[in-house]
Formats: sequence, C-alpha cells, structure tokens
Amino acid sequence: MLQALTTIREVIPELFPGAMGFEVQPHTLLNEIPEWDSMTSVNFKVFLEETFGVSIPDDLLEGGSSIGEVITFIGRADS
Repeated sequence: MLQALTTIREVIPELFPGAMGFEVQPHTLLNEIPEWDSMTSVNFKVFLEETFGVSIPDDLLEGGSSIGEVITFIGRADS
C-alpha cells in the first residue's frame, strides 16, 4: 500500500497541475484533488491501469471514492 501511495503522490502534480503541493493522503477524496473532473479522471484511470496492471472500474473513480479505496482495490486485484 505504501508503494502505491508513493507512486500516486508522485504523479498527481503531473496529471493535475493545480495540485502542485497538494498533500495526498489515503483519506483524500478524489474530488478534493484540485482540477479533478471527468477528463482528468480518465487520465488518472489510464495511469493506474498502465502502472499497476489492473483494470479499474469507472465507478471507483467517482469523486466520492478515496485514494485509500483506490489503493485497496489495486492491492486486491494484484494479489
């Protein structure tokens, strides 16, 4: 989980330029990330799928999900 969180933290400023300096925690809701919208969520989904080799369901990336929920899903899909 820690490695996934670190990887996500590193890419957030690239995918969401307005999030430079934004502190991402497991409890952070996706819609709290500056510049989060439907287009950036697609970019985030592609990043997750390519980086972690899992298929991410669209409903997981709705704004009400947390970074921790995404990481938990990745961990379960990877095992």
